Amino acid sequence: MATKPGSALPFSRNEHLERQARLRRRLREAGYDALLVFAQESHYWLTGYDTGGFVFFQCAVVTAADEAPIVLLTRRPDLVQARVTSTIEDIRIWWDAEDANPAMELRGILAELGLRGKRVAIELNTHGLTGWNLWRIQNALEGFCTLEDDNHLIRELRLVKSPAEIAYTRKAAEILDRSLSAVIAIARPEILDSEIKAEYLRSTLCDGADMPPNAPLFNSGPRAVYGRGVSEPRRIEAQDQLLVEYPVAFRRYNVKTEWTILFGNPDQRQLDMYDTARETLEKMTEIARPGCTLGEIFDAHADGLDTAGYARHRYGATGYSVGCTFAPTSMDVPPMIYSGNPTVCEPGMTLFYHVMIGDADTGLGMGVGHTLLITDGGPEVLTGLPNELTIIS
Repeated sequence: MATKPGSALPFSRNEHLERQARLRRRLREAGYDALLVFAQESHYWLTGYDTGGFVFFQCAVVTAADEAPIVLLTRRPDLVQARVTSTIEDIRIWWDAEDANPAMELRGILAELGLRGKRVAIELNTHGLTGWNLWRIQNALEGFCTLEDDNHLIRELRLVKSPAEIAYTRKAAEILDRSLSAVIAIARPEILDSEIKAEYLRSTLCDGADMPPNAPLFNSGPRAVYGRGVSEPRRIEAQDQLLVEYPVAFRRYNVKTEWTILFGNPDQRQLDMYDTARETLEKMTEIARPGCTLGEIFDAHADGLDTAGYARHRYGATGYSVGCTFAPTSMDVPPMIYSGNPTVCEPGMTLFYHVMIGDADTGLGMGVGHTLLITDGGPEVLTGLPNELTIIS
């Protein structure tokens, strides 16, 4: 059965068109004549376009003029998806060949749109634009137009979520809460930590979630002090620890959790670490209100850990914005939560907070974290955590 153009938009057509109008106003205010869109989350938020083809050369040209249509340059495998999942009507194809240079085809589109000699912004902080492709663009457009960093134009517009975006986020949170219960229920000594990871995937995917945009962290034993996941499964021992941190996405909108599961008879030092981490998380959450800066939230994190004697073991950031992202990350950054960040909390922002203590001296790890929504009053915690530390004896 043939599908109609734009029949699978993630949001209403009017919401997408309103976003496009907002972006064009921002372009005019900044003095730009056009924006080269390379971030896949920007494509999705702006037009609904949903694909994995951003790993190749793919660009949407958005001019500052309201009447000019968005032009997408992409590969043939993405043509039908671009038609069906987006508001874009002008789709150009570049073909694979030994001497293919889509940057030159992009230059042709810009010339057609009257952008010779104009100021053109380009999205640079994205996995959708490799260094090689940027190099080709710079060479193709040298002397043609003035190419400038966009300074996160669309990312800033995406920071405060619409009611429809918040609805997707809440759905992701519901799925995550059920998955964390499933993860805890299956955890026991003698199984591989990868079996617990598999339960996370089974639970979320069977519950209607998307594939996660990045690999989850299920670090057991000495790996619990790591800040990233690693390869090769490890078998859970009778006396052990497991730190989990993972995203859940629904319609590309992410929430995250962080939790620690202990096995056997826990070391009192690790129980003290949990008390410190949980109390610090609660203090960080309490101040997450309109007018509070992300730097102030980090200060609450640093004060909680430093006072308890964990200054050497804390990170330089304690969370970040979450929202619509594609592989390879669920971190919708900037902004990150770090010292001195002047970003002010506004209603509609969604943030992931985590307090991670990786004590390499003792080999003990502890982490807690949740996703919250900034509201007009106190924050709404979207992803729940158990009331007490999980200990499996």
